[in-house]
Amino acid sequence: MSARQLSPDGAMEKTRLKPAAIYLRRSTDRQEKSLEDQKREILRYAGEHGFAVVTEFVDDGVSGTSGETRKGFLAMLEAAKSPKRSWSTILVWDIKRFGRMSSDEVGYYRWLFKQAGVEIVYTSEGFTGTAADRYLRFFKQEAARDESVTLSKAVVRGLVSLSDEGWWAGGQAPYGFDLGYYDSTGKLFQIVRYADSGEKLILDADGRPLRTVLRGLKVKASRSEHVKLLPSLPERVKIVRRIFALYTASPGLGCRAIAVRLNREGVVSPKGKGWGLSSIRAMLQNDAYVGRVVWNRRAMGKFHRIADRREVERDGCGKRRLEWNAREDWLVHENAHDPLIDRATFERAQRLMKERGQGSTGFLSGRAKNSRFLMSGLMRCGSCGGSMFGHTSWKSKRRKDGSRVGTSYYICSASIMKGKSICPPVRVLQTAVDELVAEIVGERIAELLGKKGRPILRKLVEKELQSVAKASQPEIHALKASLAEITQKIDSVVDLAASSPENRDLLTERLGRLREERREIEGRLEELKAASECTVKPNDIVDAMLAGLADARRLFDQGTVEERKRVVRAFVESLTVAGTKRSGEIRLKNLPALEALTGASSVESLAGAGFEPATFGL
Repeated sequence: MSARQLSPDGAMEKTRLKPAAIYLRRSTDRQEKSLEDQKREILRYAGEHGFAVVTEFVDDGVSGTSGETRKGFLAMLEAAKSPKRSWSTILVWDIKRFGRMSSDEVGYYRWLFKQAGVEIVYTSEGFTGTAADRYLRFFKQEAARDESVTLSKAVVRGLVSLSDEGWWAGGQAPYGFDLGYYDSTGKLFQIVRYADSGEKLILDADGRPLRTVLRGLKVKASRSEHVKLLPSLPERVKIVRRIFALYTASPGLGCRAIAVRLNREGVVSPKGKGWGLSSIRAMLQNDAYVGRVVWNRRAMGKFHRIADRREVERDGCGKRRLEWNAREDWLVHENAHDPLIDRATFERAQRLMKERGQGSTGFLSGRAKNSRFLMSGLMRCGSCGGSMFGHTSWKSKRRKDGSRVGTSYYICSASIMKGKSICPPVRVLQTAVDELVAEIVGERIAELLGKKGRPILRKLVEKELQSVAKASQPEIHALKASLAEITQKIDSVVDLAASSPENRDLLTERLGRLREERREIEGRLEELKAASECTVKPNDIVDAMLAGLADARRLFDQGTVEERKRVVRAFVESLTVAGTKRSGEIRLKNLPALEALTGASSVESLAGAGFEPATFGL
């Protein structure tokens, strides 16, 4: 690649242009320096300094506080390492566009590029190539980082203030509500309603349509505007109230039965993918339906979390990670908006949910929930059949920093609690087991997300749909027989009451119990009939499962210990250690139980159906 220019004596000489890549980034669509502006300035610099731009890498609407979350940035790094690369320079507008990371993290990435033979050039910073550039670059990088940290504090304080005043702090409106936008004077000027298709309908204050925002795009709002929940369409509000009524009735329906009924009636769910146990349960637990705004249940910020109503720095490297906050740190505002459900009905739903054991996902409980052992609650001893739990054997000596030295194992509970006469001390290293399971789960996720994943899932889904349909038939026949028998008993009691007035009170009590039993059987028959009539398309289930698998991979790679445990339980049914032989069998679920991770309603009836055993050695 070359260009011709005049030499001092007027002759034409050939000048070699240096191939270069450019990197463009903005955090939001309101960035002060747009992508087009950045590119125009970089191209001008390239023309003035003898560069020829041959490729570009872009991160649009992505924060620069970390390198790991930027697809364009990571693609640029991979391209830099490629032997087929034709460029050796990356042109970027300024230090902030390259990233608002700490100088340590930026130095790491700069070293990787330098090791690959690529130089980073900031086109607007005015660096001269002297030793002083290193010091200036360091201070500018830390200043860029500090801007993000300072902004994080301001955002946290703003969110606390919004919550105190009862405004909606962000996120999609719960089903049955719209988002009402208010200006600085407190006047409603705009309503945002989520359509069944996923698009957002923008309405004026009187409900007249103004425009439509496509699915995936955000609705812009200025800092002076605030948002509050408003009752949505009457038919949606009616569905919310009906769900609570069905659940709190006497006798009431369970979450799954309610979902089956709504799907059978063709009621469109919030995400348009069908109602499920998890979506019904989430609605029944949502405080918004009684006019209460609860915020700060969990922390996901990169730099700060909220504790005691103020910002607190988070440990780490500026990466987003989920942590559940203590209940005393929740921000609660009563009567923030018009309720859809009365307090008595809502409290009854919470009480019934607790009694029925439907208030949690049920994936972990007890000590296993907080244990750092990945397989807590899933391991069995092959010698006695007892459970195996995590145990750390501590040594008397300590490290130089004062911390204790220990080795962690999974050990048979019977050998500890009941003695060696019941079971020999079967134990295996925690690291060996956890690494084995992580490898197996990782390979399974990769296989199902690969090219052959869809046909594999479709075949399994079709097989399990057939099994589910067949499995309910014996129960239906048995229930019909019981119903006929109870009906006959009721007729007999009625006849006896007519002929024995002196025993009428006793017979009336007996009749009430029989009728209650008949209602329960009829309700169960209705559920089974609805389930058998519910037509589910295999491709819809496969789509939901693929989406869930993508979430599972992200949680398994980047999540907390609790999140990684959820992923493991979605794939692993059990692991049995064969005595002292350091080998055994791991049982994997044919279809991963992703509903607890994603809330995919179409998956929950099949989740974990069937098992696939595999042997292993440690």
